[in-house]
Amino acid sequence: MKDLSIEKIIENWIINSLGLDKYEYIMNNFTKTDVSIDKDFQRNFNSFYVVRRDANWRKVYYDYMEKNKNNKNITFSEIITYLYEKTGNIEASFSSKLLATINPNMPIWDQYILKNLNKELKGNSKEERLNNAIKLYDEIVKWFNDFLNEPTTKKYIAAFDNVITTYKMTDIKKIDYILWSIR
Repeated sequence: MKDLSIEKIIENWIINSLGLDKYEYIMNNFTKTDVSIDKDFQRNFNSFYVVRRDANWRKVYYDYMEKNKNNKNITFSEIITYLYEKTGNIEASFSSKLLATINPNMPIWDQYILKNLNKELKGNSKEERLNNAIKLYDEIVKWFNDFLNEPTTKKYIAAFDNVITTYKMTDIKKIDYILWSIR
């Protein structure tokens, strides 16, 4: 039997379960390709972020992503409003994923993050839900920023770094992964 490092086995298991290879592919290729036409990029993004939308929706999304990929000042509000105007859908989760791809220091909005932060999107009309989504994302960003300043957070990040040694990502993304993993 080969010499097996339990640390490497655990790291590889976590890398595979978190899909870090796909995340790394997305982040490494995002600025190097035209994401509006690169089917490999789109396939990896769709797989990693579980994009299950029709071709028309994806065209709007990836065209907008390509147009704004160098816009470090773009906001969640701008993205979600644009997608709402173009598709009629309130795409809070996919708006945050587009934003976090452009700016990896911004958190992801997904069902597990909301659940772990005890947050819920409410509203009776689409316009009310859109406005509430923008406010709720601001609350998520504030929570992440506050959490990053907690002494225990430094321990979480250090533990993450001790286990995942071959992938580099922002502290926000590490916290995303930790919260996402708590189901």
